[in-house]
Amino acid sequence: MKKQLLLLFIGVISIPVFGQIGGLSASKIGAVCTTPVAENKIEFEPFFAYALSNHYFDSNSNRQDLFSTADSTLKFSTSGFRFTYGLFKNFEIGVTLPVDVSEVRFGAKYKLPFEGSLSMGILGGYNTLVGNQVYARRNSAHEMTPSFVGGLIFTYKINEKMCFDFDAQFQKHTEETIAGHTHGVFLDSAIGYYILENVNFLAALSYNYKFYSNPTDDSYLLTLNTGIAIEKAEHFILVINAPFDLLGKNEYQTKGFGLALTILLD
Repeated sequence: MKKQLLLLFIGVISIPVFGQIGGLSASKIGAVCTTPVAENKIEFEPFFAYALSNHYFDSNSNRQDLFSTADSTLKFSTSGFRFTYGLFKNFEIGVTLPVDVSEVRFGAKYKLPFEGSLSMGILGGYNTLVGNQVYARRNSAHEMTPSFVGGLIFTYKINEKMCFDFDAQFQKHTEETIAGHTHGVFLDSAIGYYILENVNFLAALSYNYKFYSNPTDDSYLLTLNTGIAIEKAEHFILVINAPFDLLGKNEYQTKGFGLALTILLD
């Protein structure tokens, strides 16, 4: 059985499955929005995420104990940075990387020039490994391999206080991983509502399905992500979130905590 952790982090979260696009701005958690960073401006976002697991979803989608006793817990943590630049009107480029720069995720997003409550966009990206592992030069099958990602974004402004985002992404590895992972599909939806002034209450659902060369190893995960975005400062947004895995197959079941500080630079 292939048990793989889904580490979720803010903004693109994110986090971060190696298959999803990095470096892109988001107005909520778990899903990308169509609105890009303004032309000639930069978003800088340090983030931190923590998760733990005591259970996993087996090949029949049943929840099982990860350990034989209750005194053991599997813990994960990650931190890193996102840089996003508004290259020109309706178009941004960016990069996400962890503190140890072991991988780099490049992304680009373009908002289609349509006005109205419903807006659309396209995105694309490339994920690659940089270091901190041993690589066999003649055999590129590793735990993670470089991949291309593409997708669509939809944002619907319900009213002045509520907005909904949805994105669909497809990922394809350049080389099959050592576990046999070849490609994957990612679906993310998020809604935000300003119950208080400059405080956006957020909820998101994320679903991913990973395909393997052996179909019995295919995996999926459905995650509920909740949080708030505090926007009281002019150039800073603090986002706090808590993801919980609901359903899955051949995956860890995790719960966690994350935070990010989005800083807008002129």
